[in-house]
Amino acid sequence: MRRQDKGGPNRLGSIEHRLKSYEEAGKEEISRYSYYLLIFSIITFLLTFTGFLNGYFHFMNVAAYYRYEKSVLSPLKATGYVTMFLVLCFFPVSDYVLIPFYGYLSSLGYFNVYLTLLVVVGSMMFIAEIEYFGGRFAGRAILLKALSYFRIKEKDIEVADRWLARHGPFSIFMSTFVPYFRNVTSLAAGTLKMNAGYYAISNLVGYFLRALFLLYLGYTGLDVLTPSFDYRYRLPLLLTAVFMALMIAMTALMMYEIRPAAGKRDPGP
Repeated sequence: MRRQDKGGPNRLGSIEHRLKSYEEAGKEEISRYSYYLLIFSIITFLLTFTGFLNGYFHFMNVAAYYRYEKSVLSPLKATGYVTMFLVLCFFPVSDYVLIPFYGYLSSLGYFNVYLTLLVVVGSMMFIAEIEYFGGRFAGRAILLKALSYFRIKEKDIEVADRWLARHGPFSIFMSTFVPYFRNVTSLAAGTLKMNAGYYAISNLVGYFLRALFLLYLGYTGLDVLTPSFDYRYRLPLLLTAVFMALMIAMTALMMYEIRPAAGKRDPGP
């Protein structure tokens, strides 16, 4: 005799409901990352199109304000490297803003660019080690309770756990380039008791490359805001602006198609 399935239609309905839930969750994730991509595309489009126009109309020229900016920013020279370290560690502004700013101050001669690089990397490593040892020696329940005050949820830690388990030290290196996620990954590395040496080396390499790139942008990047530069590179600027306009249209269309489906919840069997 054939054995009868005890679940029957109810079991099939439950499976279908779970599959739909996973599908909707996946759409929500796509919608969230599409939003980030849309913001990035809009900002890049505005910058590149402005630069393209500036090459012809000359409405923006940083070199013309160089003396004025130097006199306004000169008091920052007295703050020194210790203040720079503290600002990079604890000031509630992204280092994607602060590091290029210190690169620009270095171009004005207020700081040595090589010492600035050391301070930037040192501040990043300092915070990363605090997060690592906090995750390693604090109990997970205590850690999650403390992190809840900073709006870091257990789900975020679990995502970082899976990322670390899958990619190992390479995941630490990659996370150094991603704001917020690098903090969660450092905490997860501590709770999983990752090898401290591998963790430190992965962070050091990633933070050094990121700091070098951001300092370079701040040190030389303002040349972009000069008409001669913008006219010389008018074709790449225009092509980038056109590409970003296409990205904006495609991303907006994808978000329009996904969002209504993601907003509906199946009541279940």
